[in-house]
Amino acid sequence: MKVCAVIPAYNEANRITKVLDTLAAAKTLDDIIVVDDGSLDDTGAVAERHPLFTSGKMRVLRHSPNRGKGAAMRTGADATDAEVLLFFDADLMGLQPDQVDAVAAPVKSGQYAMSLGVFRGGRGATDLAQFLVPNISGQRAIRRDVFQAIPCLTKAGYGVELAITNYVLGEGLPIARVVLRGVTHPMKEEKLGFFRGAAARTRMYWQMLPYMLRRLFRRRRNRLR
Repeated sequence: MKVCAVIPAYNEANRITKVLDTLAAAKTLDDIIVVDDGSLDDTGAVAERHPLFTSGKMRVLRHSPNRGKGAAMRTGADATDAEVLLFFDADLMGLQPDQVDAVAAPVKSGQYAMSLGVFRGGRGATDLAQFLVPNISGQRAIRRDVFQAIPCLTKAGYGVELAITNYVLGEGLPIARVVLRGVTHPMKEEKLGFFRGAAARTRMYWQMLPYMLRRLFRRRRNRLR
């Protein structure tokens, strides 16, 4: 199966290069797409200076204005014919090439519809978040036909990851989980400052809440049947 890595990015000019370096060394990728989602910094230009772009191995697509992560993911998916989509956040720290291959492998094998990369051993805060709610991970592989069938992703806001996982679980499709040892990412408070970061975190959980509740109620209904 052909594998395409899609990197949705917003204001990640200072961080995206490390992720692209890792993707460049991975063995499983046939295509790489960065979607600059209306960044206010030089994210797109930094990506275009990377050897992956200058060698023709990566494309950079741009939104203007910002449309949200779900729309960026959809743009990347629409721009490739790869059977497997591999999503990674643009601000990851500690990601290794073999971990990229490991996240893709379960779906590429044809045995799973989706795989989730879950942080372990990177830092306490991000480990705890993904231990409590592993379905929020932005690191995943998914069959392109499954991803394309998920409704309303462009309106999901910070709930996009849960919307994807809820759909796959609701369809009864098999999911694999892959431990990403030593991988983490900056906290919103580190990126934006304490007050702006805390406000962004509050907004994130507020937008995620409906998807968490839908999953909870679905489980309860299933138990009552």
